[in-house]
Amino acid sequence: MAGGRPPGFVETPQPCRYHIAMRSTPPREPADPSTVIVSRGQISRRVAELAQEIASDCGPQELTVVAILDGALIFLADLVRRLPMPLVLVTVGVRSYRGRAVTAGPLEVHRGIHTDLAGRRVLIVDDIYDTGATLAAVMERVARHGPNSCRTCVLLRKRRDDEPAGPRPDFVGFDIPDVFVVGYGLDYDGRYRNLPDVVALKRSEEGTS
Repeated sequence: MAGGRPPGFVETPQPCRYHIAMRSTPPREPADPSTVIVSRGQISRRVAELAQEIASDCGPQELTVVAILDGALIFLADLVRRLPMPLVLVTVGVRSYRGRAVTAGPLEVHRGIHTDLAGRRVLIVDDIYDTGATLAAVMERVARHGPNSCRTCVLLRKRRDDEPAGPRPDFVGFDIPDVFVVGYGLDYDGRYRNLPDVVALKRSEEGTS
């Protein structure tokens, strides 16, 4: 029948895209521009300088970069593209902040090192140095492989009243106040990694899981 439906036709309701999009509440903004701790311009300039410092210290021989993910992902990408020597990239997954926590909990290594590092020159790259526990744990795992040398590089280092007991990083991008920061790869409950600047989280956003 023209313009009609055949006998026995049952119409299947189609989902409304608007309602699907509205099911999850968008996250609150973490900060306003006045809370920028390190700007995108400062980051770009300093990453270039760090690459020069690493190249000067490590020389032209092949380097194995062990990156601590997920926080170091964006910093890693910008840094390795500026390193002039040949390199091998290895990633390790480490987590100490869970959900909405803003203080570090027990350290969990959920993706270990499965590459032979014996006799190799290693650079460990991380996003932030806080208590020093993450860096110490990864350095200990790297040491088990018997590398020829091991250097460490972090984008941010917090200025703390209590001095961390663990090893200090060899290369540091910025010293920052002891505040919870997000952006440029750092997250809060999985959000804000894509912000181009490093910013402080609003106090109203902080919580514990």
